[in-house]
Amino acid sequence: MAGRLHRLISDGQLAEGDRLPSERDLADTWRVSRATVREALRELELRGLLDRRPGRGTTVTDIARPSLQDWQLGDMNSATRLIHEVMDLRSAVEPPVAARAAVRATPTDLQHLSDLLAEAERALNREALQQVIQLDNEFHLALAQAAHNPMLIQLLETTNQWVELSRDPAYQSAERLVTSLRAHGRILEAVLAQDADVASQAMSEHLLEVHQTIVETIQTSVPPGLAPVAPTGFDPTR
Repeated sequence: MAGRLHRLISDGQLAEGDRLPSERDLADTWRVSRATVREALRELELRGLLDRRPGRGTTVTDIARPSLQDWQLGDMNSATRLIHEVMDLRSAVEPPVAARAAVRATPTDLQHLSDLLAEAERALNREALQQVIQLDNEFHLALAQAAHNPMLIQLLETTNQWVELSRDPAYQSAERLVTSLRAHGRILEAVLAQDADVASQAMSEHLLEVHQTIVETIQTSVPPGLAPVAPTGFDPTR
């Protein structure tokens, strides 16, 4: 269902600012369960295509942020370049954040991080993949909060709309999310041990895995001969 809605948006049948019918009406029209509707709406919200707010319903947003499907719309190079820039940003910021969290986290911070990881593992066992993706985001933001630098938190929140591009559901699978949660576990172990160096290294390795997964997805999702190549000299770990 998410794919059908995306096509309506990309084809212009649903324009910026258009309000979608209620979940019940969508379920009745397309003969699916309301749970299926909610999952599809959540997926498109994560991609930045929909805005869902209590009391206002669901509306189509300004589609300025590329997604995997943009390659099929003739914007492959732009989307690919943005992916590399996003991962470069994450690699520059998040390992030092993890290191600071290892030194500065309070018992409350540590409990919150542990709870988020446990909740994500439960969601994965239920195959609630969209919830796992959301908890992935919350884990990274919680690390920034544990670093106890308001400017770091503000930086991550400001850039979050771009960082979420690397969490686009198009790049995710149950196997990929298992790998991500294991990486989160290693990061958390280092933070609990107050080992800044190991926390930073664990985050760097995690982001490298993410970057490699996205590149592999790109290369298997576009026609032969069109797979993009990382910019010369690009190193996601630097």
